Amino acid sequence: MASHDATETSESFPSGESRDGPMDANTSEKNAKPVRTRRSSARSRAETSGVSTVSEPRARALPPVRTPAARRAGACYNRGELYRRYGKLQAALLEYRAAVDHDPNNPYFRYRLGDCYAAIGQMRHAAEELETACALRPQEGFYHFWLGDLYARQGRPGEALEALQQATLFSPGDAYYHVRLGMTYLQANHVREAAGAFRQAVRLDPSNASYHCLLGDAYVRLGYERQALQHYRDAGKLDPYDANYVERARRLTGAELYESA
Repeated sequence: MASHDATETSESFPSGESRDGPMDANTSEKNAKPVRTRRSSARSRAETSGVSTVSEPRARALPPVRTPAARRAGACYNRGELYRRYGKLQAALLEYRAAVDHDPNNPYFRYRLGDCYAAIGQMRHAAEELETACALRPQEGFYHFWLGDLYARQGRPGEALEALQQATLFSPGDAYYHVRLGMTYLQANHVREAAGAFRQAVRLDPSNASYHCLLGDAYVRLGYERQALQHYRDAGKLDPYDANYVERARRLTGAELYESA
């Protein structure tokens, strides 16, 4: 699930795009440019102290509209996106609900409806919509990811891990999915499994300093100090302006050893 604040910016939409996907419901997924979703500041950072913001998974474009019902659904969706942009969550919820009523088999509309439910604190309804989206597209990692994210925020680590494992299975090349899985493993105190997930994220995106730092933190908890130090050094080289990486290495080995390495 996307983790958005209950109030959002009043900026106008970029041409042809909404915050999480294309504004035009007629845009084909093949031709649409991927759009990065935006997370709230509280949850856009890794869940360990001092770790820089990690990148966000791509939003998915809507499929082409072909039927009158789908066109009506697309119009409702677009109105919902506009209401959501201006922080009118209840009005957005009604429009998303109408979009789902017109096109109940559209998983992206289900996702947006569930996301809006989560934004107003109705987590049970949010989970129901995301579960339906996953059932409609069982091999689409995107929906499993947001369902797992929602479960994790609800304090349901077992279900969160299952959904996030599905996300990484069907979208193995998305580094952030592995990061979110690793964070959830840490919340469940499965440190070794968390390290494995972070290792995979580093393999996929070796230039991301935050991923190196997360892996280093996991190695510290496992007692692998030498490996942890190497990843802290890598993070410091990739992001030399973030003092947290250097401080982690200093705490781990002492200033003298770090400076001489």
